[in-house]
Amino acid sequence: MSTIDLKSGYHQINVHPADRDKTAFVYPFGTFRFKIMPFGLRKAPATFQRLMDMFCRNLPAMAYLDDIIVSSPTFDQHLLDMETAFLKLKDYKLLANRSCHFACSRVRYLGFWITSREIEVDPNKVSAVQKIPPPRNVKRVQSFLQTCS
Repeated sequence: MSTIDLKSGYHQINVHPADRDKTAFVYPFGTFRFKIMPFGLRKAPATFQRLMDMFCRNLPAMAYLDDIIVSSPTFDQHLLDMETAFLKLKDYKLLANRSCHFACSRVRYLGFWITSREIEVDPNKVSAVQKIPPPRNVKRVQSFLQTCS
């Protein structure tokens, strides 16, 4: 398995020239428009996820926003799949961070440890909740429930 963490997420998607006026904002030095998709646009997450879904098409991969995982049944197949993934990254003009992990038997992905046989919750993600002492009154129960939601 390999994980690919894309650099700058939404900022790798260009805003169509006809839509740039919709991203305009006023600053003391003038009015400016975005050429790349900024965070905060209403449809930005859906647009980026749609791009990732197109990227993963015909590839044994899944993506959640800018996190991609590629999983193959054998090492030789994985090398071929990664070559395809790298070519697609180039075609889509997407850049990856250095924090990618390649050809691992166990990877951390979206708060889980994933192997070819199982998926486990990352202990680092739940340790804070596990350390909370048991609530002893109504106020503590409400506080705990608020923490968990």
